[in-house]
Amino acid sequence: MRNRSIFLMFFITASCKPAAEQSFKAPFEDIKGFFESEAIRLNKNHFVVDKTITQNGLSETKAGIQIDWKNELSLFTASDINKAAWKDSYRIIKDSSSIAYLAIDTNLRTREIRIKLDSTSKLKHILIKNRSKNYLYESTETLIYIPDSAYSIDKYQKVILIGKNNYLIKALLKKKSKRVLLKSD
Repeated sequence: MRNRSIFLMFFITASCKPAAEQSFKAPFEDIKGFFESEAIRLNKNHFVVDKTITQNGLSETKAGIQIDWKNELSLFTASDINKAAWKDSYRIIKDSSSIAYLAIDTNLRTREIRIKLDSTSKLKHILIKNRSKNYLYESTETLIYIPDSAYSIDKYQKVILIGKNNYLIKALLKKKSKRVLLKSD
């Protein structure tokens, strides 16, 4: 009987969530969920990229690169603003073809998210601006994503004692072609 009571108490405790977590409804678009789904979809559909990487003015271009999409889209995923503590930290501007989230608190990393929608309310384009700054480090990022088409990551970093770095990644998405070999008779 005692073991049954302990098990029942453990089960009840484990299945309960804090009240704040249960009642929190995400006030903003699910950026994190969108990019996690995109990573899965792009991997599943075998998308590759033609990618140009520029660091401090030096460029390199590669074509047909296979990508770990979860890793590649991690900066986009990390721009999630759906935290209970931030529900009143962004001003929302919305119309039939766009949604914008603008940070009210200047200490927030994600400063701006702009989403363009097509006539069926499907995401057409997303722009994200991030900024971090303290006495040792400064970083700005401008991220652009156009589903099934392209993305870019423009990043500036300044670190005390190390210096400045500018990175620009521009990529065109392409579906990997599957070659069909025909057997000749």
